[in-house]
This record gives sequence, structure tokens and C-alpha cells, in this order.
Amino acid sequence: MARTRATHVNQQVKYLRLVFNDHFVLAIIFLLGALGYTYANAIKAIDPTSWWLKPVISLVLLASLSFGRLATLLHEADSVFLLPQESQLPSYLKAAQRYSMWLPFSWLAMITLLVAPTLLVTKTVPAWMLLGLLATLWLIKSRRFSSQIGQWYQGTGTQQTGLWLLIDWVLVASQLWLGWSIAGLVIAAGLLYWQRQQQTKIQATQLFNWLTAVSAEDSRMGRIYRLYNLFTDVPGLNSQVKRRRYLDGLIQWLSANNPNPFYFLYLRGFLRGTEFSGLYLRLVIIGGIIIWFSQIWWLALLLGLLLIYLVGFQLLPVYQQYDQNIFTHLYPVAQTTKLQAFKRLIWRLVAIEIILLSLLILIRFGLNGQSLVSIVAFGGLGYGFVQFYLPRRLTK
Repeated sequence: MARTRATHVNQQVKYLRLVFNDHFVLAIIFLLGALGYTYANAIKAIDPTSWWLKPVISLVLLASLSFGRLATLLHEADSVFLLPQESQLPSYLKAAQRYSMWLPFSWLAMITLLVAPTLLVTKTVPAWMLLGLLATLWLIKSRRFSSQIGQWYQGTGTQQTGLWLLIDWVLVASQLWLGWSIAGLVIAAGLLYWQRQQQTKIQATQLFNWLTAVSAEDSRMGRIYRLYNLFTDVPGLNSQVKRRRYLDGLIQWLSANNPNPFYFLYLRGFLRGTEFSGLYLRLVIIGGIIIWFSQIWWLALLLGLLLIYLVGFQLLPVYQQYDQNIFTHLYPVAQTTKLQAFKRLIWRLVAIEIILLSLLILIRFGLNGQSLVSIVAFGGLGYGFVQFYLPRRLTK
């Protein structure tokens, strides 16, 4: 496990260096600062007696438990070569479970710290109970890992997921409503102990389902690599393509009277592919939500400028998306038309984002000089990005 884990960690570090580049880190710093400022102002306006406060916080904490999957690091070939050593598998899975805990545990600690100001300002729970709440979340997550291992053995059946979700929600909600910090902690620990006993009994009497475990690990790593693929090329990862017949009319309308074949290729590939179109929609939606909840116009302006740049920057890899396809090099057109087509596509996408953000600015702050300055700044940045920054960036 130690050697496999070291190889896995080195591979993830290699990709994380490319993901958290200078531009992305700068964007994260600005976004976190803006969100923190907005969150601090929102807490002051919260009514401690609001009926929705405790249900929303309990659901947020329950949803945070879904982050993080059990990392077994098993490969397809392991189902053949490691089958004779299945008797040693329980110790390997125990080490895999310990390795998998640090990321979700860190995530749960961060979420608890984020909701802590709301809980303390509204006097929902005393400060000392936050540690009990965090420990309860950790125990629940650890129990879920043990339950997942048990389901990878033959003859175990499937657990009633809805019932366990209800139990987990009751353990979290009881600490917010009734202040049962110690009781919830003890019950969560008891359920974890019971699940561990069940896991040991299953491992001693049942055979391991290699295909199910390997499939779960492939699915987990596939999600991670698809995230990395938004920032850099991941060898062997194929992005999904959907037909999306309902967009045929839009493609014909946007590409009408445009003889550039690269534009049609980029447009159709962007709309049919799930990789960059999904990234574009997520960033635009997140940007709109952030600007809508921004209470200061200059903060909304800075965030809007940052998001326009971030969307354009993240779409730059589309330019090389078809470089490995030999047929694109056989087009009877000059290669300079490729850059023109790409600039046209990016400008239309950025223009859509600018229009949406400008409308949100007008609705949020009204028609005044400050809103007009924001709209002009959005348009200026978008035009400058496409006409000047994009060509220089792509030639490097």
C-alpha cells in the first residue's frame, strides 16, 4: 500500500501544480476574499429566530458528508494478480481507509469552521459544542467508509441508503435543535463500532467482489482526471460527446454566411462536448450568483472582471483540441483562419457572459453611473482579451 500510495501521491502532485497555476491561484484569492466579505455582512443581517436557519445548516453539514470517496488504488489487473493474496486484503483495505480519511476529514473541518460564525452569532449552539459536532461528522464519514467496504463483498446485498441518510441527519440536527452533543457523539461512535464489527464478520466469511471495487476506483479516478483535464491534457482520458440534436438550429444560425470551416468545427465541438461547455456554464452561473449577492458595486465590478478573464482563460485549450486530428491539417484553407475562427467563438461566448453580468449589475444596483462604468469595463476587458491577449497567449 505504501508504494502504491507514494506513486499515486506523486502523480496527483504533478497535476495539481498545473491546476493551481498563477492565474488560478490569483482568481481563488479574489473569490475567497469577496465571498468572505459578503458572508461576513450576511451573518450580521441574519435573524437568530429564523425558522429556516437550523434546517439549512443541518442540510449543508449533511451534504458535506458526501465529499470524498474511498481510495483503494486498485487497478483492473489486480483482480487477476492479487487474487491469490485475498486473505491479506482486509489489512490493505484498512490502510486504504486510513489514507482516504484525511481529505474528507479536512473538508468537514473547513465546512464546520465556515458555519461556526453563523452558529455562534445566532447563538444556535455554544462554542464548545462545535468540537462535538465536528467529531460526530468524522465518525459518520468513517462509518460510511466501512459500510462501502462491506458492500464490496459478495452476498452482502445493498443497504437502505435512505434510512441511513435519515439517521445521519437526525444525529446532526439533534445537536443543533436539542443540544445533544454528547449523546449524538456517543450514538455515532456506537454505530461506527457496530459497522466495523459487521465489516470484520463479512471479510471473514465472504469473497471479495473485485470487479465492483475496481469499477468504483475507476469511476473515482475518472472524476478526478476530468477535473484535471479542464486545465491540462490528461493522457488516456476521453471526454464525453453528446449528440444534442436540439442545438442543430443554433449551430446553423451561428455558422450561417461564415465559410470558415474551423469556426464550424470549434462551435460544434464546444456545444456537443461536455468538457468545455460544462465548464463555461458552471463559471457563468457561479459568477452570476456571486455578483447578485455582492452588496458593493466596486466589489461586483472586480469580481465580474475576474470572472470574464477566468472564463476566457479556461477556454484557451479549445484552440489545440483538434491538433492531433490529421484531417484538420488537410483543410484547403490557410492556417491563419484557425485563429480567426477561434477568436470569433471566444468573443461570442465572452459577449454572452458580459451581457448576463451587465444585466445582473443593472438589476442589482440600478441604472446609474456606477453601473455604466461596470458595463463599459466588462466590454473593454472582453474585447481586449480576445483581440490582444488571446493571440499573444496562443503563439507562446
